[in-house]
Amino acid sequence: MTKITQVENSKQIIVDIKRKKLDVSNMKALKDDILKVIGEENHHLIINLKEVEFIDSSGLSVLISVFKHLKTLEGSLELSALNEQPIELLEITQLDKIFTITEASN
Repeated sequence: MTKITQVENSKQIIVDIKRKKLDVSNMKALKDDILKVIGEENHHLIINLKEVEFIDSSGLSVLISVFKHLKTLEGSLELSALNEQPIELLEITQLDKIFTITEASN
């Protein structure tokens, strides 16, 4: 499940991922949910990964796709509250140098 909220008086969207895994079994639905909220004005996303314990290559692919889409719109993507395996994956792939990563969502 994905919970999406808009920060009041802001163009910032918070996407709370309510799943333990971001893998091939749920990536299409997640990508579709996220892309639906990126409208003409919603170009600043925070993806809260607090509950996510595992990300595979398909999950990583969705994050990269959303990041690239937002860049074309002059937007931003922030990954928040990452657990051990997701942060290790980003470090191994050196995507920790590309993504903005914070300790906890706003």
